[in-house]
Amino acid sequence: MSAGELIPCRGIVGAEWQPVNQQAAPETLAGESDVLELGPSYWVVDFEVECPTREDFDTWSAFLARRSGAAVTFTAPRTFRKLPRDPLILSDSGVSLPVVNSSGGTITLSGVGTGKAYAGDMVSYRTANNGYYIGQVQYDATPSGGSITLSVWPEPMAKHATTPSPRRIEALGEFRLDGAPRWSGEWRRRGVRFTAKQVIR
Repeated sequence: MSAGELIPCRGIVGAEWQPVNQQAAPETLAGESDVLELGPSYWVVDFEVECPTREDFDTWSAFLARRSGAAVTFTAPRTFRKLPRDPLILSDSGVSLPVVNSSGGTITLSGVGTGKAYAGDMVSYRTANNGYYIGQVQYDATPSGGSITLSVWPEPMAKHATTPSPRRIEALGEFRLDGAPRWSGEWRRRGVRFTAKQVIR
């Protein structure tokens, strides 16, 4: 079984990406609160899939079985936001990732040409531990001299030493199942719902 296998996108009719901040905010008697960061932020995604044909059903059944519960990870794009907003961005060929500033919450891409980044665009890269970071751009940004610095959420992770392979088109995150898939076998409406939690590595 392959960790990091790409999710089959056929039949996905819902994919709700929820940002999760691991925080505590204890309040004082004066009504103030101090926010305590308890760990890295991450995404949780609720998928809804319809399987109108036997082939669709079998594809999803086998894919989810290969996850061995939560033991084997998979990769997935933000299904309904696969492309950046700027129509000039047609390829990620030649794009590199020279700088990851984890404490500042920014990454710098070079070789990007003249395409802008817009708040809500997705970006990803391979991490130092061979995982996949996926983040959402927080503010519009314009490249200068072929480089662009992006403020992203969640906080970026250390990049892979040799091949971070940054992506703005079909940015990928790494996930594992969170709980058992919930199958529906109704006569005219077959499908599955499942929740996945981002893997941080």
